[in-house]
Amino acid sequence: MSTSTELPEQFRTRPGTPMMGPYSTNQMDDFYAALHRGEANPSGLMNLMQHLIVAERCAPGATVLDVCCGRGLALPLLRRYAPDIAQYVGLDISPGNLNEARERLAFLHETYGELFPVEFVECDVAQPWPQLPAFDVALYTSALEHLPFELGVRSLRSTAEALAPGGVLFLSTPQAFGPPPRPLQYRVHVYEWSREEVEQVVGEAGLVVEDVMGLLPELDAVVDELTERYGQGAADWYRDLTARVPGALLDTVSAVLVPKTATELLYVCRRPA
Repeated sequence: MSTSTELPEQFRTRPGTPMMGPYSTNQMDDFYAALHRGEANPSGLMNLMQHLIVAERCAPGATVLDVCCGRGLALPLLRRYAPDIAQYVGLDISPGNLNEARERLAFLHETYGELFPVEFVECDVAQPWPQLPAFDVALYTSALEHLPFELGVRSLRSTAEALAPGGVLFLSTPQAFGPPPRPLQYRVHVYEWSREEVEQVVGEAGLVVEDVMGLLPELDAVVDELTERYGQGAADWYRDLTARVPGALLDTVSAVLVPKTATELLYVCRRPA
């Protein structure tokens, strides 16, 4: 594949997309608000699940960096499932996003009492970062696709540099297929990465990809990939579940096992000790 970091011109801006400079500042679905309204859609449940996966893997005493933290959606799950982390730092370019995150933090303080130390930093993650300590865990979820490719490369390099030896990056982004230029799956995105592009860039940044999970499946391909990976019994099990489990839940859970065809991926990357 090509190693060029030049972004094709047609991917630099998208008409009608909320922009801040060359970026889209569109936010991921607020699954808390959606569930409060009685809505359960696959993209919202995907965001819930990826934050759950991260929160359950944060060890006591870990320091956590949330790159493009947005509304601070990870905070309630970290409070519940990783209450003994040592520190949380959220970076975001949007003052509006950070204000919402501070409101969420204030609600958590009022409802549950003191949390682990939390700091929010207004920061363009594609430009030089302010001086920060080394982190044990970094989240970079559902945001990379809102930057042009070459700026996304810079942000991934900075994220890798911010990890302590042995630190882990949880990176989620849509999976694009085929060589660029290619059409966007979602209008609010700026550039969607192929799996090969992600693995090459994080490898060049000094990280090792330890696991890749699907977050949203290509529905017609789930049975085929389950059959290929686990045999006909798994495909029959999935078909039986489709008659009993609501699609939004089943699609989100089943995607974890079908990363080859999933339309969104979660990469677990480690900086060697």
